[in-house]
Amino acid sequence: MIRKITNTAQNVSVQDVVNDYNDKKMAVVKDFQRREVWQKKTVNEYIESVSEGTAVSGIIVTDIVSGTEASEAHGDLRGAERYKKLHAAGKLTVNEDGQNRLRKGLMAFVNNETTFTGTLYDLSYKPRQFVNVKFEKLPVNFQHAFLNSTVLIVTVKNAPFRKLPAIFRKLNAGDPLNRTESRQSYQSDISNWIRNNCEGTFVEMWPRFSGCSDQAVRRMRDIEWMTQAFMTCNVHTKDRFFRDDDMDWFFEIGEDKPMSKVPEYDRAERQRFISILEIIRTTVEQQQAVPASKRIPQRTFWAMLAVAEYFYDSNGKYAIHSYDQFYRDVHGIDARLVNDSKHAQSSDLKTAKLNHPHLDDDEISKMAPDNDYYWNQCRRMEVPIHRDNRKTTLIDEVRRQIQAAAFPSIIAPVSLASK
Repeated sequence: MIRKITNTAQNVSVQDVVNDYNDKKMAVVKDFQRREVWQKKTVNEYIESVSEGTAVSGIIVTDIVSGTEASEAHGDLRGAERYKKLHAAGKLTVNEDGQNRLRKGLMAFVNNETTFTGTLYDLSYKPRQFVNVKFEKLPVNFQHAFLNSTVLIVTVKNAPFRKLPAIFRKLNAGDPLNRTESRQSYQSDISNWIRNNCEGTFVEMWPRFSGCSDQAVRRMRDIEWMTQAFMTCNVHTKDRFFRDDDMDWFFEIGEDKPMSKVPEYDRAERQRFISILEIIRTTVEQQQAVPASKRIPQRTFWAMLAVAEYFYDSNGKYAIHSYDQFYRDVHGIDARLVNDSKHAQSSDLKTAKLNHPHLDDDEISKMAPDNDYYWNQCRRMEVPIHRDNRKTTLIDEVRRQIQAAAFPSIIAPVSLASK
């Protein structure tokens, strides 16, 4: 029987919320959760509002038992199975929204994982200022007062599992998710695969690149970047743009389907891509050209991806014996191609001006458009034709350097080196 989705709100003590979380009764499902993005100031303000009694923003949870029944009634069999697995593990609810309030605010403070600066209230509701204090260092009456404070818990009932991402997106309409955070809420197995790899094997690689600051990673820039890279290397998607609409499509095609049923998520393509990305990860770890205090240019990532893909697809012809030198080889060739293309464009414009003195500057510039040159193609990687043109130019130059024995990081095959 299909029932209407309902919700009930109640004030629950901080102590009870902490106990439920510590007792693992509340499940946190990464599929549709943004990362913990709150800055220290926001955390302090939330903790203060809980103590003061003015924390009106709630923690939203979904009831698992009624959700299981609703999933079955709606024919959401995959969702029902996920609910059942959570329930079998002792979970009673799924945290739908409020992860920052719960984990970065309440749990981190009460578990002494963070310090607090601001005003707290004791059992008599008398305020006192604290500076960089951990919970365990608070006077006992302030500890008791905080644990007895209440937060608003909203419990959603009768919600099929496949509805949870949509509920999550609506809850965050006033505090907008970026497009990557929204994509992560799709019920598509590819989102878990990409996120698990970003937060696992490659977790230390992404922050080494420009554009992947700690805050950017909290807002899932690494996941966006890995999605683009996978689409670039994937035979089923390499000719697509990788703008937001295209990445949305890439995630949406797998909603409520196992990856084995989605050609674009082909297992062989995923394994191939991870092997290629491993070359970059190892290079980033072992290169000595860019110190840890600085970041590697994004442009160099895409150059390394193209060359690593070429080497991988060469079926063992090329063995990298120095990843530090590999970085220097690729970065050097890429930088030279950028500079050479700028000089070439400048020369082409001068020639066009000499040959067509009657044309104005705008007309002359159309005779040597930016898109025809490597330096600009590096900036237009989201466009397939520019991506392909850059890759062709780069790989052709890599091959020439190998033939000239001027790519010292690899051992070239005899048949090629002798040509």
